[in-house]
Amino acid sequence: MNAKRFAPTGIVRATCIFLGVVLLVTLGCRVVAEAVFDVTLNWHFWYRDFMGNLTVAALALAVMRSVKKALVFSGVLIVMFQLSNAAKLSVLGTPASPDDLMNIQNFFFLTEGWRRWVLFFIASIPLILGIAFIAWKKVSVWATLVLMAAIGVSINTYSEPLRIALDTHLGNSVWDQPKNFRERGLALHLTHEVIRTISKVDKPPERESVDNAQRQLSLNTSHEPGSTQGRKLEQEFKSAVDHEPLPATRNVHVFVLESFFDPVSLGIEWVPEDPLPKDFRDLWKQTGYSQAMSPVFGGYTANAEFEVLCGFPVTRNAVFFEGWLRRSAPCLPRVLSQLGYDTVASHPNVPGFWNRTNAYQLIGFDTYLSKADFDMTDSVGPLLMDHSMYEQVYQFISHIEPAAPVFNYMLTYHGHLPYPSNDQYPDKVTPGHDSFLLNGYINSIWYKSRDLMQRLEILRREDPSSLIVVFGDHLPFLGPNYDVFTQAWELPEDRSLYSGEQLQKLTSTPLIVIDGERGPLQLGDVPLYRMPSIIMSLLGQDEAQSFDASLNPESLKVRPVYGMHFTSQNNASVACTDVNETQLPCNDSESWLEQVKILIGDIFTGKQFSLEES
Repeated sequence: MNAKRFAPTGIVRATCIFLGVVLLVTLGCRVVAEAVFDVTLNWHFWYRDFMGNLTVAALALAVMRSVKKALVFSGVLIVMFQLSNAAKLSVLGTPASPDDLMNIQNFFFLTEGWRRWVLFFIASIPLILGIAFIAWKKVSVWATLVLMAAIGVSINTYSEPLRIALDTHLGNSVWDQPKNFRERGLALHLTHEVIRTISKVDKPPERESVDNAQRQLSLNTSHEPGSTQGRKLEQEFKSAVDHEPLPATRNVHVFVLESFFDPVSLGIEWVPEDPLPKDFRDLWKQTGYSQAMSPVFGGYTANAEFEVLCGFPVTRNAVFFEGWLRRSAPCLPRVLSQLGYDTVASHPNVPGFWNRTNAYQLIGFDTYLSKADFDMTDSVGPLLMDHSMYEQVYQFISHIEPAAPVFNYMLTYHGHLPYPSNDQYPDKVTPGHDSFLLNGYINSIWYKSRDLMQRLEILRREDPSSLIVVFGDHLPFLGPNYDVFTQAWELPEDRSLYSGEQLQKLTSTPLIVIDGERGPLQLGDVPLYRMPSIIMSLLGQDEAQSFDASLNPESLKVRPVYGMHFTSQNNASVACTDVNETQLPCNDSESWLEQVKILIGDIFTGKQFSLEES
């Protein structure tokens, strides 16, 4: 009798505890995100964050049948996801996405030895708790699991109408994912984006849309042939490369420099001592201070790689090598290999990071030199110094059959976050402000730039006719939410207020192209995805390639970035968002971009209709 009398009170108490703990975890994670990771949240929508977390906890309770176990499991899961999301927002400026779940193995590549095992154990805690806490012996629990599976199947089946309903009710900004997250909360945001991903998965473009895209791109580009060989190039690039080519059998050397940009652009208040040597400044000046426009900021190097190797822009807020490069594709390495080149990629990191082992094979590299192929003795932390990398790469190349030209693609590692130093390589310069990251960065680039110039001097002496391409993959991470850049360049707090010029500054790195004995070329601002066409033109190859389809609309340069794009016209850049995409020049660039996306889906994921003629 007493048990019956107090049972409702026990249920109410348990419910209050359950709701209170989830609320405290939600609010605690939000406070930590703002205080520790400097992530700006929209507190008007805190309840959506709470309701999403509460749903996670309720699902755990449904299969664990214990308030304590459900709270422990869901608490661990929520905290791990919330803090990981805050860290990603802080470093890369974008929230967690379904692609992160597909690419989680890269998280473990960041460490080695026992640290990797510790990281693996920590990441496995939710799985271990889930297996241990689920009440497997209860028939009702199995019925609940079956019901959850049925709901999952229904979501997969009706993903498109669900996506439309969620977009209508919650809104969706294609270009401003941080805003989407702030207004949804993490659980709801991930659910929303998983449904969006499912609605597009395994739906490559059909032949009709591919044919139409090719036709439209041909109509939209009225350029004259871009060189004496007939390759189409933008007028600015055409003017720089339009001449009788040097022998096509010459070597091609590509230097992709980790986090390399001009720190002096931050201003003398921040960088009073120039870390770049005078000979680099002189060489860059000969190019007219040409710049590469990268698709990424502070990370995701593989997207810059995809563009410079495959000749199409990255339009997704994800690592293209990971989930979207699924077919053997006619990228620059494969094209050159078919022309008789030995194609070699080198990067002194673990081979599988960003799926490079598979990606490099799919795009046509004959050889991939990764961490195990290098003597890592001359390193700072885990980062091999560039001069040591160059020396080892060129020793390897010297043993290749001398009759064949070489496509030598080098992705450096020194200069990567967190910019470590040691007694052998002490600090050489000091920043104007007390910034640990800026101090580490400018001293890393001090060594990095000198290693580069030393190698270029040797290369231009020993291989004078070679084609040399040098660029930074992206700007460095110098603090949460673009920290140093925000202060130095007075960037607005709200990304929706960024101008086209500000976005261009955040994506531009030094570009140096040396055309053999002719010397440096003045190419201006080059979206990285246009480099394969430029390289092929400089090699005198007149046969059209698939990546020539990325030729920009006349008088425009289009740079997709962060789920949006900006368009440069007559040296003025305009940020094109889902708000102004119908206005000039954004309507032209948006139309062009939609057609290019169809070809990207066809060539790298789909049935490759666009390659049938070639």
